[in-house]
Amino acid sequence: MAVQVKLFMTLVPLSKTKKPEFDVAWRDGLTAGDILDAEGFMGDDREAIAVVINGEQAFAEDSLGDGDRVELLVNLQGGSDR
Repeated sequence: MAVQVKLFMTLVPLSKTKKPEFDVAWRDGLTAGDILDAEGFMGDDREAIAVVINGEQAFAEDSLGDGDRVELLVNLQGGSDR
């Protein structure tokens, strides 16, 4: 079976697949971090990515289930000093 993956558009050109959406074969113990590794996101780049699993914010270390949907988003921070 498979896990659906969707990348934030700014991540697509930085990824190995260069695709905004793709499937990953599910296996027992698969995590979002495994997908980040496979897509080549390491170090500071990886720290700037927020993980959403089935519409809820999650951690890269969280295990995935068969049929889950993973979104990898740019973790935006900042705002006004006011």
